Parts: sequence; structure tokens; C-alpha cells
Amino acid sequence: MRSLLMIVVVLAPLALAACDRSPSLVGRYEAVHEEGSGARRPIVLELGEAGQGAWNADSESISFKWDARGKELWLHTRAGGVIRAAVVGRELVVDMPGVGRLVFRRAERQ
Repeated sequence: MRSLLMIVVVLAPLALAACDRSPSLVGRYEAVHEEGSGARRPIVLELGEAGQGAWNADSESISFKWDARGKELWLHTRAGGVIRAAVVGRELVVDMPGVGRLVFRRAERQ
């Protein structure tokens, strides 16, 4: 029992460090999805403090929790799914099945 407690004490900080909620990623990101008909649909990704976020497209909003893992951003949906995005400078690149590649560019603060 004591050795199990020691393992938890040693590994807990490492696990927390792996799930970084980097303040440098907090903000608003925008992408445009070009549909087959030529229509352009804006999509907004909001990364809030404390790992809370929202994906907004049309009049639909999906909330999620997020964390950064190295050069990836992981979006954890309430349904249990995970969407992974590559962090490339001020952009987030997501390959969505059935949709294709979305490039979210960080919006300037107003």
C-alpha cells in the first residue's frame, strides 16, 4: 500500500505536466470550410482559461475541454471523443473525417 502511494505521489506531477493548458493557446481561432457547393462556412474555435472551450459553426455550439500535449492540442468532447489538432505557430490544423483539413488561424485581440 505504501509503495502504491509513493508511485502516485511521484507520477501525479508528471501526468499533470503532460496535460498542459498553456495560456499561450488561449484565445479565438477562425477557419473557413469550403463545401462541395462552393459555399464558405465560418467555424470559430474558442479556447478559454482552465481548459474550457467551444466549437461554433452556423448556429450550433459544441463545448469541450482541451489540453496541449507537446505540439498537439486535444479537444475532449462530452461524448468521450477526442479531436487532435497540430499546433503550428499561430495556427491549429485539424483533419476531420468527412470534412477534410481545417486550418484555424488565431484571431487578433480587439
